[in-house]
Formats: sequence, structure tokens, C-alpha cells
Amino acid sequence: MRHIAADGVSIEPADYNAAMPVIPQPALLSTLPARALLGRLLAVRLALIAGWAAGIAWLHWGFHIPMPLLPMGMVLALMALFSLSTAWRLRFDSPATQVEFMAQLLADLTAFAVLVFFSGGVTNPFVSLMLMPVIIAAISLHPRWVWLVATVAGGYYAMLLFYFQPLMVSDPVAAYGMHLAGMWFNFLISAGLIAFFVTRMQAALRARDQELAGLREKQLRNERIVALGTQAALAAHELATPLATIQTTAHELAREFANDPDIGADCQLLEKQAQACKRILTQLAARAQDGSITSLPLDVWFSAMLERWQILRPDATLTSKLPSDSRDFIPPDGLEQAILNVLNNAADVSPDAIEFSALLQSDVLHIDIADRGSGFTPEHKAQAGRVAFGVKSHGWGMGLALTHATLERLNGSLTLTERDGGGTCARITLPWRSTQ
Repeated sequence: MRHIAADGVSIEPADYNAAMPVIPQPALLSTLPARALLGRLLAVRLALIAGWAAGIAWLHWGFHIPMPLLPMGMVLALMALFSLSTAWRLRFDSPATQVEFMAQLLADLTAFAVLVFFSGGVTNPFVSLMLMPVIIAAISLHPRWVWLVATVAGGYYAMLLFYFQPLMVSDPVAAYGMHLAGMWFNFLISAGLIAFFVTRMQAALRARDQELAGLREKQLRNERIVALGTQAALAAHELATPLATIQTTAHELAREFANDPDIGADCQLLEKQAQACKRILTQLAARAQDGSITSLPLDVWFSAMLERWQILRPDATLTSKLPSDSRDFIPPDGLEQAILNVLNNAADVSPDAIEFSALLQSDVLHIDIADRGSGFTPEHKAQAGRVAFGVKSHGWGMGLALTHATLERLNGSLTLTERDGGGTCARITLPWRSTQ
């Protein structure tokens, strides 16, 4: 079974690049979901808080190195409160802006610099972790904000070269060994944090790129369909006069050759076809003028629609099973044409065996149109759902693309399945729309 979703319409790469709207880089990053940005940053911040708390306790009580517990404890407490505020903000899951994310990074960077100040300054082996906010900014923010974070980090590092509280380690050999161990542990932490944040941000950015690509495809398809609708309206306006002439001539010929069994029948068919074309143009003009849609019983509407289609396709043999439902139905704009497109496709591939059925179930309208054509081939599957403006191929050309666009607007769907014994079944699913 192949489900053709409305958003699944694909386009050629050349057309895609030509019609792709330009989206500025700041707009792309500023619309990332908050959980993709702040959620990852919050996880890194909590890990750093836990690491600093464990390190301070380890040095102060494990190695008996005096640590300024009060100021460092206050900084950790402020970082914890800041983390709680970030967690509360994530409850809303609104998009994170560039400035908001940069402010979060600067707050973490400032708190980290203060902790390093109270724990040896640049002699602290963990001072290189101040690069983490810069790395995170580089993969998340606009270049001007990245340079701002890098400048602040560089300024803090320069200050810590001259202003810091040294650690009181009496044994130089022990201090050197602790420094080497700290550098090794710092490398492990840095590698783990970079891998954690970068991989997840890359995944979030790829997901966002895919979403934007889908929106671009949808926009391109809609633009093409609007252009086609404009051309159709112009063509309908130009066809009105010659169609009236054809209808008048066909009527006169049908009356003149009424007694001729061969020519008379053809003239009557020609007159009916001209009347059907005029009716289509009249409906098109009424929709363009925003005319009110008349509600009809559901079974009556289906019968009238199939009758009009049978006039247009007298060569097709149709078997129908209509719902016995007399509730008034307001046909959504474009639904009739969407159904007729599928019927025409079925008649193109299987004019002698077309089955139509409709069922209203649980406030959902199901419409099945089945044929006994050749079914799907790999080429059919590759082309199904494409916005093709060329010659229709195998009965699934422009009509299918227009059907997709119409059903998408009506919150419906189209499912194509291969039938046992050969052929295709197209199911249109649409929410029920009644006057009641």
C-alpha cells in the first residue's frame, strides 16, 4: 500500500533551487524549539554544577585544601536557581531567540569565571572549560553573537591571569600531580560535553532543515497551483464565447438530424457535452464571485455529480454504491473536482470497469474509486504525487496533484492501494461537513 500524503509531493531539484525562498540564517536559528537549545544547555549546566560541587568537596575535605566555601557555594546556588528558571521556561516550549540563548551562555560563562577566580585562576586545570560556551555559540548562534561570547570569554581569561585566589597547596610535587590529573580529567569532561551537545544540536538542526525543506516544497507547489488556477480562469473567460456558439450549433444540428439514427445521436451527445461545459464555466464564475453554496442531501449530491461526470465520459462504465443518507451536505469548495479527477484517472486506465462507493462512518466520509487498470509500476510510484505540468502519464498527472492540494486544504487524505486481481483503489477520506 502506498499512502500519498499531501505534504509528500516532491519536486525536481532544479525547480526546488530556483523557487526556494531565501531564509536568513538568524531566522533559521532563532526559530529552533526551546528544547533543542535551552534543554541541551540546561543539561550541560546541571552537569557542571554537580561537577563543581563534587570537586570543591573533594579538595576541601579530601585533600584538606582550604576552599572559599561561602562565595563558591553562593555561586553554585545562583546557578541552581537559574537552572530552575530555565526549566520553568521550558514548560512553554516557545521558540528560543538568539538573544535569549546568548544571555544564557553569558550567564554560565560569568558564573564559571567567578568559580575559577576562587579556585586558582588560570592555574586551575579546568579553566579551559570556559571554551564550552564559545563552542556551543559557534554551532547555534549568528556570527556576531559568537564573536561577542568569544570576546567575553577572552576578557575573563585575561583577567584571571592577574586576579585570582590561589589554592593553598603546601607540597609543590603534590600540586603538580594534582594539576596533571586535573588536566586529564578536564580533557575527558570537555570531550564528553562537546560530544553530548554538538551531536544533539546537529540532530536538531537537521530536523529543522528537513521541516523547512518540506515547507519550501509546499510553498512551491501552492504557487504553481495558484498560477495554474489563474491560467484556468483566463482560459474559462476566453472559452465562454466559442462554447456558446458550439452549443447553439449543436442544438440546431440535433434538431435538424433528429430523425437520423446515426448523426442525430452524435449531435445530441455533442449538445449534452456543450451544456456540461457551460455548466462547469458557470460554476467556476459563481465560485470566483464567492457565491453561496447550496446544501443538498448527501445521496442526491453524489447522484448528481456522477450523472454530470457520466455525460462528460460517456465511454466509461461506472458501477456505483451510494450512501443511503439524506442529511444535508455542504460540499467543500473543490471536492467535486477532486473526485472527478480521480474518476477521470480511473476511466483513462480502465474505462470498462470503474467502481464508485461512498460511506459515512463516525463523522468521516470515505469515498472509494476502483479500477482494473495495470496497477502500479516503479515509474508510477516514482511519479505519484509529483506536481507535473507536462503531459499526463498513465492517468496520474496534473489531476492527482490538484487533488492532493484540495484534500490537504480540506484536512483530508488520499490513499492509493493495489487491488487483488489487478487495478488500483483510490480512497478519499474527508471530515464530515453537514449543515446540522
